[in-house]
Amino acid sequence: MYDKVYLPGLNGIRAIASLSVVFSHINNRLDYYKLPKGKLLDLANFGVTIFFTLSGFLITYLLLKEKEKTGTINIKKFYIRRVLRIWPLYFVYLLIVIFLNGISTVQWPILFVLLMIPNLRISFAGVTNVAVGSHNLTYMVGHYWSLGVEEQFYAFWPWIIKKSKNILPFLILIPLAYVFIKVALRLLHAPYGLITFFNYTRFGCLTLGALGAYLYFNNSSKFNYWFTKKEIEISAWLLLLVVAFNKFHLTSIIDHEIIAVVTLIIIVNQISNLKKIINLENRVFDFLGKISFGLYVYNPLVIYLMAFIINPFEIENALLKQILIYITVVPVVILTAYLSYHYFEKIFLRIKYKYAIIESASSKSEFQKIA
Repeated sequence: MYDKVYLPGLNGIRAIASLSVVFSHINNRLDYYKLPKGKLLDLANFGVTIFFTLSGFLITYLLLKEKEKTGTINIKKFYIRRVLRIWPLYFVYLLIVIFLNGISTVQWPILFVLLMIPNLRISFAGVTNVAVGSHNLTYMVGHYWSLGVEEQFYAFWPWIIKKSKNILPFLILIPLAYVFIKVALRLLHAPYGLITFFNYTRFGCLTLGALGAYLYFNNSSKFNYWFTKKEIEISAWLLLLVVAFNKFHLTSIIDHEIIAVVTLIIIVNQISNLKKIINLENRVFDFLGKISFGLYVYNPLVIYLMAFIINPFEIENALLKQILIYITVVPVVILTAYLSYHYFEKIFLRIKYKYAIIESASSKSEFQKIA
């Protein structure tokens, strides 16, 4: 039997992060639809940072609850849970991409994806040829770099929590060390690939999320006081609005760490502030948050395949065509993620719950059924 906790508003944060990636990918792949290719939006790049911070917060909080309850961390069960949540969709989608592209076109860089270290390949060789062949589908698993980063982080993170009698120094030193390394690499004019690697491999942001979980778990009065101040919450939302318009660039060295702190402010207000300015706890965000993993994984392939449906209409008005792309592609991505969640991912989630010691309920209704 396992305990279940529910932290409100987190699905709303997942929804914002995943949809920001979807819209950015559509914008960057307009050339599929015979339109000028747009650039990747900053909101998507920072959306991944939001995911990292939220993941670091939630998983660390659950591990701390487990350690409080049992006095230790069951590492074996932790890894089984990670495998059951991430690997089925990760590898099934990869097989779909390989099948559509043709087995004969598979090239050796696919090993980076299979070993869950695509961030290494992207950092030092660029996104081109990171996947399979030379077709447009080479970009279908380019977004897997973030999934690789998370799996690499959680390969060692539960061990640190389990073995550390006082984890707080690690939670402070790791983000500081990451910033120091990035600054040093810039000042020393290090190879671009090395700088890119640390930009992609955002262990510092994951650890900032973990730091927030530690302070929240231990009911830090100063943390709760400052992070739930109305002025701080307003500033956090305004900064995300600035990001949405591609206007946030304080310094590229610590931009993501700043967004990680902003994400923490929003997380803490969602789960503990009864007078929060924006409440992300609603049925729409709850729905989108639960299928956010599928939204993130499937969107590049759906964007590509939808071009075969839209292009034959030969719409000459570029603006009208772009509107049509957004209002058709986004719902199809959502539908695909929904079907995947209910008819594929849930099979493994049911098994995953058997290995749970402290489990996070994905919705308020689910928590109430258990409670």
